[in-house]
Amino acid sequence: MPAWVEQAVIVVHRLTYWHSKRLAAEFTRRGIHPVGHHAVDALLAEYGTSRPGVHRDRGEHRKVWIVGLVDDHSRLIIGLRILPSPSTQPILTWLADRLELRGMPHEVMSDNGSPFVVWMPGVSTLFGKTLAELEIERFWGVLQSELLDRELFATAEAAADGLTRFAGYYNYHRLHGELDWQTPAERWDGTPFTDRGFEHVPAIAHLQGWLTELMVA
Repeated sequence: MPAWVEQAVIVVHRLTYWHSKRLAAEFTRRGIHPVGHHAVDALLAEYGTSRPGVHRDRGEHRKVWIVGLVDDHSRLIIGLRILPSPSTQPILTWLADRLELRGMPHEVMSDNGSPFVVWMPGVSTLFGKTLAELEIERFWGVLQSELLDRELFATAEAAADGLTRFAGYYNYHRLHGELDWQTPAERWDGTPFTDRGFEHVPAIAHLQGWLTELMVA
């Protein structure tokens, strides 16, 4: 692995906390430099890794709820929005709008949010077991670590804009390990992945100029 690639891998890892397989896929598919994940493993072991805690400012915070709809086959985000309360009817209205736009699914699965569990009382444990097996709730972990842990939003409107930006990134620019490092849009309708470098990756887009200089040096 060239020295400049090692340098880039370490910097990207410390800003994103990506594991070795993702780092290898990201560097390879984005046309930066082909890298194997075993080589990345060795590099990370040599330099060591640590993840600092997320700093949160003190102050008043407004509690909101996020509802999302994700296609199980492609992992494409069909819809993602903020609600002021976990009420069932607004969710159903929003769900009907999303399904009218994208088409009817074969089936719908939910998480353990109270509006969903209320529809089928007494099966919360079964829901939890099923979701754990299907890894459906992993999406919420991605949203938390890649957006909510990284940004503070002053208003609900700003948070809604943040969710819209995240959905665009997630669908068209984020490589998905469960999809053999394709994007959800590639699996959904064959939208080609044309990214080069990290221009469209929010956490490290600011590195694009530096990365280009490394590649041509």
